Amino acid sequence: MLFNSIPFLLFFVVVSALFFAVPQAAKNYILLAASYLFYMWWNPMLVTLILFTTLVSYAACLLMERCPSRRKLTMIVSSAVIFSFLFFFKYYNFFADGAAALLGLATGRQFSFHLDILLPVGISFYTFQTFSYVADVYRGKIAAERSLFLYALFVSFFPQLLAGPIERPGDLLPQLKAEHRFDAENVISGVKMMIIGFFEKVAVADMVGVLVNCVYEDVNSANGLALAIATALFSVQILGDFKGYSDIAKGIAQIYGIRLTSNFNHPYGAASIKEFWNRWHITLSSWFRDYVYYPLGGSRVSLSRWCLNILIVFLLSGLWHGADLTFVLWGLLLALFRIAERLITGRKRPTANSQRWKAEGANAPKPRRTARVARHVLTLVLITLAWMMFRSNSLAEAGVAYRKLFTQWRFTIPFFRATWQFFHLSVFHVMFLAAVLILFAYYEKCFVWLYRPREGKGAVLARIGRTALYSLMLWATIGSFIHLNAADVESAFIYFQF
Repeated sequence: MLFNSIPFLLFFVVVSALFFAVPQAAKNYILLAASYLFYMWWNPMLVTLILFTTLVSYAACLLMERCPSRRKLTMIVSSAVIFSFLFFFKYYNFFADGAAALLGLATGRQFSFHLDILLPVGISFYTFQTFSYVADVYRGKIAAERSLFLYALFVSFFPQLLAGPIERPGDLLPQLKAEHRFDAENVISGVKMMIIGFFEKVAVADMVGVLVNCVYEDVNSANGLALAIATALFSVQILGDFKGYSDIAKGIAQIYGIRLTSNFNHPYGAASIKEFWNRWHITLSSWFRDYVYYPLGGSRVSLSRWCLNILIVFLLSGLWHGADLTFVLWGLLLALFRIAERLITGRKRPTANSQRWKAEGANAPKPRRTARVARHVLTLVLITLAWMMFRSNSLAEAGVAYRKLFTQWRFTIPFFRATWQFFHLSVFHVMFLAAVLILFAYYEKCFVWLYRPREGKGAVLARIGRTALYSLMLWATIGSFIHLNAADVESAFIYFQF
């Protein structure tokens, strides 16, 4: 049941009507039942997995508080159980196939340990969210939750169950405990957020994805220009796809009076690899920072040890995204970019925000605009090149794509004509996509301007402008949805596979 489907919209309307109709004491039970029904829609049997994970982590945290002497052992055992499910369902075949290949090379015989395993949707997300609860209770940051039903809702809350944001228990659990009454402002702002999310997913990501698939499903026939265009468009697609999911999830939760964590902060506006990862998939980046990077020593170690820490974090991040060498090498590429950035710029780069420069007041140095633009362009190029590895269907295809990107260029009319024909584009589609991409690039700036405090006629015109902008996004979404369904285009969210 995809967010961008008619069945989900009907499901959402029914759940919301029930949520606001029942007494306060029953609201969380409605959300819990809806969350399990939502998850069972994909495969009813897999609900036992999320149930067992919930029970293990819930019982472990209660045991840690009741038996302090066994606190560490309980944390280790429960974490091992939680991650064992993720390892088996997501990574068993990856490592089993690798072991079989190595044995084949060593003995000259063929081996196969492959199993036909169905990957449960959302397992990477709710596993990390569950572990954050166990780790925070172990560290004493929060108290163990006594209500099993409330904790089960924390693990399975349906708006963010399948693709995040990865919520921390200290943020989400208190909100689930609070009273949830009908609030017109919450409903209106939630619906607006959902419209933005649907626009980002359907009108931007899915429409652009059609062009990306034209190239990446036939890399051997594509030329360097087609690959450059498709990779640049994939950068747009993955942002629209994942940010769209996050915004829809935030909008749904907002309607119920729950605020989810923002997952994106203009990531393509970053001027360094470090800054990019502080802006992209923020809840995953902060999870790796708090539960992997800091325990390894963070940046308070020698340079060589810091490089090792960065390699570990980014390789794990790549592996988290998928059990494939393309994702592992994608993580490795980003780690190398980050290490090179540190070696070139130094450990700490003084900025106008640092304490040293604040003390100097007016004499604080101003960052040069040209240098900032150059760093921004370089970061964008490096991130886009890394996306090529991320998007490739296999390591062999990634090699072909990189080779063609840097070699197969011809500045002739037949070359450009062949590139145009490769995408199967009409003039109307080009105009429509151009309008959608321009709207996607500037709609946030438009909203910032339109939401500025105004009085009199200015306030009326701003309200009309906001209504027109939301209407434009909605109609673009509806038109794209009709077009994609007529063309029978697959529209699942990219991060569902993770």
